[in-house]
Amino acid sequence: MTHGTEGRVAPGERRSPGLAALFDALAADGRHSILDLGAASGAHLRVLGAFARQVRFASLLVGAGRDDAWDDALRALPPNSARPYDVVLAWDVLDRLDADGRSALVARLADVTAPGARLYAITAGEGAAGAGGLAFTLLGRDRVAERPAAVMGVPTRPLLPAQMERVLMPFAVVSAFVLRSGAREYLAMKRP
Repeated sequence: MTHGTEGRVAPGERRSPGLAALFDALAADGRHSILDLGAASGAHLRVLGAFARQVRFASLLVGAGRDDAWDDALRALPPNSARPYDVVLAWDVLDRLDADGRSALVARLADVTAPGARLYAITAGEGAAGAGGLAFTLLGRDRVAERPAAVMGVPTRPLLPAQMERVLMPFAVVSAFVLRSGAREYLAMKRP
């Protein structure tokens, strides 16, 4: 990662107040069980390793073009046999699903997470770049790199904060951030 002398973030990288809020709330003791809905990444493992006993990657948006890809991916969302997940990272997935798909995803996440589990989600906002999809690389506790990527699902209309409150139930939004790009980050906790 390249930073200028004034602490600026390199092109394609940005600060993430949502991720900072998530990691500030977690103990860096390696005890958490994390489900990352994105593709497997060594960069993600380097950051998550300080927090996680186990990290599973679901690659939910891989398989664009297959009609049954979403149903297959959702059914294959891995339960954690040792203990339910207490952290979920949802990268640009909720606004790529229709209402039924979002309901199915959140219901499945509710099944595989523990009470009090934290959910980080990023969604496109009005005028947000990346309508074709973005791939995210976790660079640090408060930094992420974004690059255009072909992903499954056509973006729906941007989800507004009040809609996200309803979409994420039984997770309750505890923090929300609007980024310069127009994207929105949410941190939610699962109600007991």
